[in-house]
Amino acid sequence: MNYLDCARDRHLLLPAVAACIDCGAGACEDHLVVRAHHLTRTEPLLRQVPVEPPARRVRCGTCAAAWQAAHAPTGSRTRAERLPA
Repeated sequence: MNYLDCARDRHLLLPAVAACIDCGAGACEDHLVVRAHHLTRTEPLLRQVPVEPPARRVRCGTCAAAWQAAHAPTGSRTRAERLPA
C-alpha cells in the first residue's frame, strides 16, 4: 500500500507504514500522527482504572488536522455569558 496524499498531491509512491483509524488510507512515516489513547478497565465497585501502557491511535495528516479542528476550543466564554439576557 502507498501513502494516498503523497501519491495524489506530489506524485510520489511512498510506502505506507500504517493505516489511518478514521479513513483507512495508508500513511507514510513523514505524515502519520501517533497519539496515546488511554484505556480503562472496570474494577469491583464500578471503579474505572487506567490501563498501562496507553494504546496508540494512528491518523493520516488529513484526518489528524480534521480531528484537531473538530476538537479545538471554541472560546473562553462561559455558558452564562453565551446565553441571551
